[in-house]
Amino acid sequence: MGLESIISPLLQTSRSKRKAIVFSILLLWIVIINLWIHNYRHQHAFKTVTGSIYDTVNNLSFNNNLDADNKENILDDETIKYFMKANDIKDVRSIDAHSTTYDLMLRNHGLNSILKDLPFNERCDLYFKNLFTTDMNWYVDPNKNFQLENRYEYSYDSFRNNKLNEVKEAYAKENGIDAKLVEDSAVEHRVKLRYDTFWKKTMQTEQMMTDYISHVRIFNKCYLTSDNQNEASQTKKLAAGQSKMIKSLSEKDLIKDGKRKFKPTAKESLLNTDSFESCTDLESRIYKWLSFSFPIYERFTGEIVLTPPDLSKYVYHPEVFKPTNQKVHDARGKAGKINSKLTNSKACFLQRFKNKMNGKGIVLSIGDKHVNDTVKLIHLLRALNNKFPIEIVYNGGISEASKSRIVTAARQRFIDLPSSFKKIAHHLPDDYFDDSDHGLPKQEVWFVNVQNVIHDNYKEKFDKFANKFLAALFNSFEEYILLDADTVLLQTPEYFFNLMGYKKRGAYFYKDRTAPEFRPSGDTKFFEKMTPSIIDHAMFNIPIVTSHTLDLSFFDGMGHFMESGLVVIDRNLHFNSILMMMQLNFMNPVTSRVYGDKEIFWLAFAINGDEGFEFNRYHAAAIGVETPMEDRVGLEGKPLKSKEICSAHPGHINGEDGKTLLWFNSGFQFCGQAPDVDYEKEFNFHTRVKFLKTIEEMKIFFQNPIILKHAIVPPFKNKLETLCENTDGEPKEAWFMDKGYCNSYLWCSYSLIGGRTGDGGDNTQIGKFIEFDQKSIDLFSYYGDIWVGNE
Repeated sequence: MGLESIISPLLQTSRSKRKAIVFSILLLWIVIINLWIHNYRHQHAFKTVTGSIYDTVNNLSFNNNLDADNKENILDDETIKYFMKANDIKDVRSIDAHSTTYDLMLRNHGLNSILKDLPFNERCDLYFKNLFTTDMNWYVDPNKNFQLENRYEYSYDSFRNNKLNEVKEAYAKENGIDAKLVEDSAVEHRVKLRYDTFWKKTMQTEQMMTDYISHVRIFNKCYLTSDNQNEASQTKKLAAGQSKMIKSLSEKDLIKDGKRKFKPTAKESLLNTDSFESCTDLESRIYKWLSFSFPIYERFTGEIVLTPPDLSKYVYHPEVFKPTNQKVHDARGKAGKINSKLTNSKACFLQRFKNKMNGKGIVLSIGDKHVNDTVKLIHLLRALNNKFPIEIVYNGGISEASKSRIVTAARQRFIDLPSSFKKIAHHLPDDYFDDSDHGLPKQEVWFVNVQNVIHDNYKEKFDKFANKFLAALFNSFEEYILLDADTVLLQTPEYFFNLMGYKKRGAYFYKDRTAPEFRPSGDTKFFEKMTPSIIDHAMFNIPIVTSHTLDLSFFDGMGHFMESGLVVIDRNLHFNSILMMMQLNFMNPVTSRVYGDKEIFWLAFAINGDEGFEFNRYHAAAIGVETPMEDRVGLEGKPLKSKEICSAHPGHINGEDGKTLLWFNSGFQFCGQAPDVDYEKEFNFHTRVKFLKTIEEMKIFFQNPIILKHAIVPPFKNKLETLCENTDGEPKEAWFMDKGYCNSYLWCSYSLIGGRTGDGGDNTQIGKFIEFDQKSIDLFSYYGDIWVGNE
């Protein structure tokens, strides 16, 4: 039957009937085409589409632009509620913020179809497919200028108090009147409008930060560490359990859309996954700042290695290669390749780097200005009989002369020991000192140049404290102790690897002084907001934070919480958390809320959904010698109950035994600022170190090792009880900075604060006073002489 046989009858009918027939045929054709698309588009889209992807994508009906009002309320979802109950998840958070990418995914598919039908690896690809469908040019921008405005004015009342006069002055100028005559009511609306503008801008900024952090967190979980056998088993079990749960709930009609099957959208199908040749296509969008070149590892001999070195070729001490957590060590990389269409199932650069890590060691991040302290620290490590290799990580800021000094400190014969050695020699192992060979043990030192790791466009992002994060990431060890150059160890490195808290969690941190410095409530709300959402937990097994994190005094408003001069980390457990440190370093609203690198270490763990960190039980202590009671006079000449130690060194007492001094910072001299002290000025104050009779005596005392006999861990309850006014003349605060000494670096601490109060009450708080045994005092004296270089 030809075309004429179809058209001829049509021409013989009336015009109105012809229109009806043509319309019916057209309608039937549209229905057939839609049925075909519905059933076959996902299987054949890439083979049949010949035009530009944008020709089709730009004409699709749904909207990718999701504003705050359209965001899904995940916590109200019935499936989420069942998921939390089934997994005994107790949510103690005050806020839940999730990536806008989830909103698009859930709008297109619904939560149940994803959790029921997609295994873990397909959920990963789905997330990033939706990023591509939203913006083909997306990437996590290290240069994104996130602004932090009005940090102290998150609430309307605080904003109003700060801005009211400013708005009044503007109003008065517009109307040609005196600002003093402007009533509050006249400008109240303007203040509210300004606050509304500020608030919307702040929320937009924080949402973009949430998106960035979520992209990093999910990429790392999906494509870097899911080759870990333990992790792969957990995610497989999670997905299988969710699928079973949703099917069961659906059969009982306890949830909506439980029977809905997952089908890709047109946009998702138009993303040609065959064009992804390796992980680099995705990884380079997450880690724009990376050059994807390994650091350069240089041994003290001058040997150069262009990938993380196999330490078993250079070090023969068995403790270096004994994993703290054997099960975790054995699981690394054992799940096989990560199955993903967006990486072509190829290993990412950072995954390959992760799987080359080996052994245990000590890591320092330094530049030329830190070399003096580094030399002294290496001498101390030799005195501590250290067997672990040392890596000096630098970002182009160390000269050949500095390297030479470090190698000399590590490798030259060290046979001339101070006289204090005689007192402690019998406490040391038989192989401690070899006077026929090299004396104190030589050290295995490597230099790690990370300059070529950073893309040229982002090198300025890594200066000062940020170099410490590079050291945390690009050293070659599985497990390490990261030290500041001026950190003083008083126990062997093995001691730290053997702490029960470290063995339990694989990351051990130390607390700072409890000085009465506080942060606004908006800070803690902001950081809580950056932590994983409940949908992260359900979709990718990235847990929400618990009271383990939120009960820390930082979230109570304390200004300083962590002291980062020494951290111990097992990267088999926490590789992704270290990567999160790098991302947080780029974000001004993060860095402007903390001082240097200190808080970012543990905050990166929490924001990564990783609560596998342990803090030492005690906050930092004052260490040294107790101030003589005759130098401290109470009211009416009465003796004080409190004890005092004044010192420039925060020390750290082992929380597992309550008595052992582990380490302190700021070097071993009594005053680490000794070269900058105005001795004549400080001597003439006559309020401290009264036993020093001349300026010269003060100079010698300040430059010599600190004498360590006592320690005070001052009392601390919470932010609201750091000030204890009393009528007994006892100290009202646990810490006091005496700016008159050690170039304003002297801190005094007290074993007791508070006492009787004017209203008849008593607010006494008691801390911990420690007196070291004679063996410890003698060892400290020996280590101090080694560090300072005394004979």
